[in-house]
Amino acid sequence: MRLFSDLVPRVLVLAALLGPFNSTAASAAETSPHPTSSSISAESPKFRDISAQKGRPGGGYGSAADSDWAQNGADPGRSGHQALTGGLNATTVAGLRPAWTAAPPTRDEQINGAIIVDGTLFRTSQGPSGQIRRFDAYTGADLGPIVDVPGRALGQLAAASEVSAGEMLAGGALAGETLVVESLERKEVRRFLAGYRLNGRPRWEIPLPEGVSGGFTVGAGLVLRSAGATLTAYRVADGSTAWSAPLDGEPGLHAPVLLGGLVLQGTESGRLQAFVAATGAPAWARDASGAELVGADGAVYAVGERGVCAYAVADGAQRWCDAETLQSPVYATVDAGGSGTVYVVDGHGGLAAFAAGDGVVRWRVGYGLQAEVDASYWAPVNGGGVVYAVAYHFAVRGGVSTHRTELIAVDAGTGALVRRLDLDVEAMVGGEPLLLSGDHVYFAALERVYVFGLIS
Repeated sequence: MRLFSDLVPRVLVLAALLGPFNSTAASAAETSPHPTSSSISAESPKFRDISAQKGRPGGGYGSAADSDWAQNGADPGRSGHQALTGGLNATTVAGLRPAWTAAPPTRDEQINGAIIVDGTLFRTSQGPSGQIRRFDAYTGADLGPIVDVPGRALGQLAAASEVSAGEMLAGGALAGETLVVESLERKEVRRFLAGYRLNGRPRWEIPLPEGVSGGFTVGAGLVLRSAGATLTAYRVADGSTAWSAPLDGEPGLHAPVLLGGLVLQGTESGRLQAFVAATGAPAWARDASGAELVGADGAVYAVGERGVCAYAVADGAQRWCDAETLQSPVYATVDAGGSGTVYVVDGHGGLAAFAAGDGVVRWRVGYGLQAEVDASYWAPVNGGGVVYAVAYHFAVRGGVSTHRTELIAVDAGTGALVRRLDLDVEAMVGGEPLLLSGDHVYFAALERVYVFGLIS
């Protein structure tokens, strides 16, 4: 959730004003070389609500969620890729079902972020007080709050290490021993960044500069965050500033990424800049296709109104660009270390797969429902040969405004639209995190966390 920006949220939907949108069939899947029709129907969720459940009861929901998703986008490159998905794959995803859901303890509380570490889901919220609350990621059991700060709205969350990957290999601390969270003091409208132990014990807190921000990325012992036209690296160990660097424009709601020892930041003016992670020294800069970045395996992919382009992390050299396949691409996910594929979702009902090396279009599928608005405001994720995305549809039928939000699952190899699951989302702003951990898929919507799994 982009709670801490100064921009107006891109979309706000209230179920009290809009009725549910129903469609009898999905749109045609445009897979290469020949389009094929799809008759995948949406399924309304039947979740097990565990909001009042405490403790750690028995399971029965497939394999345990045993793979971390420690920050937005999963890793410092924000690839959105999960290597360990248990039995959840392109063959079994048709059996994906609602597993459990958890609403905040009070009606005036709102969820803002979520991560998964060692089988525990940590989620932040705002309400009478800001909380970091824990849930068993496998069963959904509420394990209680570990942080409770009156008057604060707690937002984006990550689990970070104090040391770089090289230091860890030399016997340093384990990854993810510090919870990093951004917060807003509502009365004074002041922003803060804080570090906590995994048990909620405070470590440090610092004030943050004013300016629009797309959130932060953690890696190499640093918290990387832009505000306005300045990129700053804070040390995970104590919150102190390691370095700061000027940008050639403002990134808006787009976070930096960390790849190959470089911090990369796109700006809304169309610039892409790289800085040495250890020192903040400029490495290179160039024009780019967009400010939304994801990366893996030596390449960074820029997504925006000018299309999808791939650049070499080392020197910024352009590898390929595609400005034709998708209309207004908005977010992407990369099969890091896998098939070498970039999956990109646009704001007009399209999802496409590009070969990471040369940009060849492997397939394109339409997720739209012939509505006035078929869009996605959330970063997709991938793993186990499946691409997951959250889609939003708005339509006017018989003079009545209707809406629908759903989770879609697409076969990463063929582009076949395999699964659609309706979400009874009452309100949203765009940017709420989608997570993939073990054989479960998680969506941290404003009013509750939705979890899907292979129900045994």
